[in-house]
Amino acid sequence: MEHYARLSGKNNNNSGTKEAIENILESLGLGEHRDTKVGDIFFKGLSGGQKRRLSIALEVLSNPNNVFLDEPTSGLDSESAFQVMKFLSEYVKAAPNRRVVLTIHQPSSYIWNLIDNIVLLTKSRLVYQGPRKEIETFFESTGYPTPDHYNPADHYVTAVNDEFSLHELSPEEWEKAFLQWSVSRGRQNSSMRRVSSGYIFQSTSQINTNRAGAYKATVELTKRYFLNLFFNPGVLGTRVAMYFMLSLLVGILFWDLGDLTTFSSIQSRVAVLFYCVAFFVFMSIAVLPFTVIERATVEKEVRNGYYHPAIYQLSQAIASIAGTAFLAFLTTLIITTMTGLNEPYWFYLNMFLALFAAEALAQFVSHLVPHFIIGMALIAGLYGLFMLLQGFMVVPSEFPGWLRWAYNVPFHTYSWRTFMYNEFHNQSFPDAAESGFEDGETILKIYEIENVNRGNDMIIMLCYGMFIHFSSFSLLSLKHWLKKRKNISEDA
Repeated sequence: MEHYARLSGKNNNNSGTKEAIENILESLGLGEHRDTKVGDIFFKGLSGGQKRRLSIALEVLSNPNNVFLDEPTSGLDSESAFQVMKFLSEYVKAAPNRRVVLTIHQPSSYIWNLIDNIVLLTKSRLVYQGPRKEIETFFESTGYPTPDHYNPADHYVTAVNDEFSLHELSPEEWEKAFLQWSVSRGRQNSSMRRVSSGYIFQSTSQINTNRAGAYKATVELTKRYFLNLFFNPGVLGTRVAMYFMLSLLVGILFWDLGDLTTFSSIQSRVAVLFYCVAFFVFMSIAVLPFTVIERATVEKEVRNGYYHPAIYQLSQAIASIAGTAFLAFLTTLIITTMTGLNEPYWFYLNMFLALFAAEALAQFVSHLVPHFIIGMALIAGLYGLFMLLQGFMVVPSEFPGWLRWAYNVPFHTYSWRTFMYNEFHNQSFPDAAESGFEDGETILKIYEIENVNRGNDMIIMLCYGMFIHFSSFSLLSLKHWLKKRKNISEDA
């Protein structure tokens, strides 16, 4: 609640803001759960009904004049549903020009009496639109009055539903009957659009809502990212466990590899470095499900004007740096310590920038695909292609002439050849002299990377990650602009 208050531009140190939060929580029956975690797939927190009530609390916190809700009472018991509707009714009456527009399927008689205006549809046909108090008059005119001791809402829904019972009137005939009834009562056209009559809610007055600026929204979303990691450690903990166990296994299998100078040790070094680039980067795919799962929340917040989608991407890019740095540090510490590979500082920088680019790519793909499974398959295929092109399995000179340019496309290329340069540059292998590999320069020449400038490669990898993030900013901005344009054209 305090997080949304800050996104709304409110000052949480203000006693009025704290009081408003407490009042909303108490009114929606959440007062006793003010310190309860919401929960996720790793941790059980609020129930489904409590989460639904919390979503309503978050939306009304910024005092919007218009609130749109899709089945706010679904999944709630009768008392909870009534209290939610009572709260919304009181919210509307608490200030002028407020409106709550919602969908509901089975309102109880108590809830029915709280509703001011009704729009009744059947198979996309308009059956009734107007004040709740006058709907009975319409149904009486059609020969379908509400029987005694019946819930009016149940009767009206049953009367117009032709899927399970045989009724005399089809949806088209109900629509025609309503139009004729409206004409007979002088309610068509302009009179049906008066706010006072309650038929169609229209207002020419400007609706002002408080929202935090771009800077505050970025800070708040970045803070939310770290809070999610703290309260839901499974999100990052799963990845930490994976990197830790695999790094530990690499260290055990290649213990003190750096002290060996045999030909087999050269082969092992090359294999380990390829594995570090290929698989540790590949595991960044684990980011994608959590990003896609959060998308529904982000889209709702964007629609409600809390921030621009590019602001969300910026905050994600900033926040992911810390996690990437930690995973790179953990991997470097374990592998270089146990195996004795050369230049651990360069190893760390290389691993960090590779994971930075990989996470940026995972975030970019998450904005493209409708489901995380599709995204994971897409990234897996892309990384499989990158592994083939990075110069380990086939050196650049052996690429087909028309495909040679592809060697420079994967960020794996720059990471792997920097790993190789750090490990073999200015190194000697006397025990491998008989095999023709007395020094590391010979190995680098075999892979055609003897002239690598590792500083330039690190800059390229940094730019690679930043370019992908910029692509995400551009993609989200374009999608946001297209949605706004579509909404404007539909309204016109």
